[in-house]
Parts: sequence; structure tokens; C-alpha cells
Amino acid sequence: MKKLLALFLFLAVQTTILATTIPKLDHLGTLEFEMSAFYLADEYKMIADFGPGKITFNDGGSGKVKVCTEFSDFIANDKQTIAVNVTCRLMMSDNSALYLEYYGRVVPDKNWGKNIESGKSLVKNDGIQYWFTGISLRTTSKKYGYLNNLLLLGKGKKLRNPSKDRRGLVSYDLYKPNY
Repeated sequence: MKKLLALFLFLAVQTTILATTIPKLDHLGTLEFEMSAFYLADEYKMIADFGPGKITFNDGGSGKVKVCTEFSDFIANDKQTIAVNVTCRLMMSDNSALYLEYYGRVVPDKNWGKNIESGKSLVKNDGIQYWFTGISLRTTSKKYGYLNNLLLLGKGKKLRNPSKDRRGLVSYDLYKPNY
């Protein structure tokens, strides 16, 4: 009886440990697209147009970002956090279509305004304090069907606003949870 109780206790502890383990993040690929324009709807809301661009997966899959639209809000807090909502249409190299949607937050740092005015790119610790998004993808493709079951983390790498001389740029590293 003692052995059975000890085994039960051991299994209960192991189950609890496994259930509370934080997943690791595996790098899945990159997403990059041009920002053609942005428009302020009022002092808090912005609309932006993106594309073309590219998505590249580490396993060799890739595709083109055809068009994206962003709706964002400046959150009235001490950081002027930007809440983003973006949808994109992508065409993969095997002619399958992907619909990409993400929600996220961009938290500016002290160099945000200066970098935007000078046309400099915004990156971590030089214009951006934090920049993360939750990304979902939908497709009927057999090759990319596994993406339908994932919620990806997008870690913002670089943001450059468009100017008279050049288009803007948005780039992310894509990660998937690994339990």
C-alpha cells in the first residue's frame, strides 16, 4: 500500500510540474513588408497601408506579402503605447494563400519622436522599448496547414516610417511555442 501511495504521489507531482512548465519559443521565420503610407484619423487613431513584402520560414517555405492594412490606437498612458491590429494577404511560393492577422503593442522609448522626425529606423532601445504581437494564420494549404493550429509571437525588429524619398519598413522575427 505504501508503494502504491508513493507512486501515486510521484505521478501527481510530475503531472503538476509538467502542467506548469512554461513553453519555450522556437524561431519559425521572418516577416517583412513595406509601409507605403499612414494616416491619422484623429489624434488617437491611425490607419496604415503595407506591402509588398515577404515571409520566410526556416523550413524553406516562403511567400509574398501582397497587401496589409493596419488600424492602430494610441493608448492614453504615460508611455503613449500603440495598440495595433493588422491583417495581411499572402501568396506562398507554391501558390497557396495565407490570411495573416495580428494584434500587438508597440511601446515607444525616449527616442521615438526624434527618430521619426529624422527618418531614422526605430529599433529596440532606440525608439522602441517593447514591440510584440500575437499572430494567427489561416489557410487551406496542406503544406502550411499546421499554421492554422498555432498562435505565433511576433517580435518587432525594425520600424521605419515612409518619407518623400523612401517607403517605410516593418520587420518581425516569428516564434512558435514549443511545449
